[in-house]
Amino acid sequence: MCFKNKMNKYFILTAMIFSLFAGCGYYSFKGALPSYLKSVAIPIFVDRTAYPGIQELITDSVIEAFVTDNTLKVVDESKADIILTGTIQSVNQRAAAVKSGETVSEYQIYVNVKVVCEDVKMSKKLYEKVFSQYGLMSNTGGQDEKDAAINSAVELITEDIVNTTLGGW
Repeated sequence: MCFKNKMNKYFILTAMIFSLFAGCGYYSFKGALPSYLKSVAIPIFVDRTAYPGIQELITDSVIEAFVTDNTLKVVDESKADIILTGTIQSVNQRAAAVKSGETVSEYQIYVNVKVVCEDVKMSKKLYEKVFSQYGLMSNTGGQDEKDAAINSAVELITEDIVNTTLGGW
């Protein structure tokens, strides 16, 4: 009987140690990508909004995010396995919070970007999606606060683009 209790304790202890270490591994999106996809090109996004500086802001943000992530190497279009093309479709202001007397106290500044991701090697579209996010600004906010709200929306869109591209397999 004593031997059986020691075996049960040994088994339980081993199972606990195994389960502890099983969840501690390194995780990367690289395993989700087909092995032949190693590089991405991100041409300057097309701007349909005429909002000053947004074209460079979004393009640079997406490029920097892929460089920082380092799963795919950012290269020129002629050397890329994947090409991400984007179109900035709109920047819209919507009421987010309304006070008594129907006065707006806060606005949501929405940014909408359409992205097409193409696998150059296989000559196929991997996805086509409109990414939409917003940042907040007060009703008394000026251009600086509006720019900050747009920057917040762009950060979220950038994260969505990288996650969709790397994890959408």
